[in-house]
Amino acid sequence: MSIDLDDLTVLPAADRDAIAATLIDLQTGFTERDAERLRTVYSDDADWVNAFGSRKRGSADIVAYLHGLFRDDNFAAGTLTAEPDSRARVLTPEVVTVSTHLAITGQGMLDGSSLDRDNHSLRVLVRQPDGSWPIVSEMYMDAHQEQSYRYHS
Repeated sequence: MSIDLDDLTVLPAADRDAIAATLIDLQTGFTERDAERLRTVYSDDADWVNAFGSRKRGSADIVAYLHGLFRDDNFAAGTLTAEPDSRARVLTPEVVTVSTHLAITGQGMLDGSSLDRDNHSLRVLVRQPDGSWPIVSEMYMDAHQEQSYRYHS
């Protein structure tokens, strides 16, 4: 995963390391389809929405959903076409956002078709008293090529 952590240089090294550890566990969990690895990635009260509108609340609920998703043949059919590209931004010394773009080809759909995805996500990480930086909010969306309005300058 390509992560631009330049904006994090204002944070202490321990915080940068903890944020990187969360993001690495997130990427590894998805890559290896290991939902249990994601248990500490999300906070106990995290809110999570995927690009198809599924909403989950809290680490346990998110991980339970991901256990099923990772076993699903349609999800497993998707292949990353490039390394995910992430950028971090410090909002306060205790709050960081991370936006990520990734492209997936061949994800299966229930009707037997496949979907190529141009996926964007936004995560909010919050520093905890123990020094960890779990995700407290995560939202995914897919970009579409269809236009819904004509822009006039």
